[in-house]
Amino acid sequence: FVKATYNYQKLDSSSLSFVVGDVIEVLTTLESGWWDGLLGNDRGWFPSNHV
Repeated sequence: FVKATYNYQKLDSSSLSFVVGDVIEVLTTLESGWWDGLLGNDRGWFPSNHV
């Protein structure tokens, strides 16, 4: 699990939106810096430099 340090608005249906303080369960990490995560019932990719 990681905590959001910045807000992030998803760019498309495969991304995950969140706000500062949200706790995201990380499911997959890529060397590119994009991580796949779960927040409530929402799942999607997000930039790891925002957590």
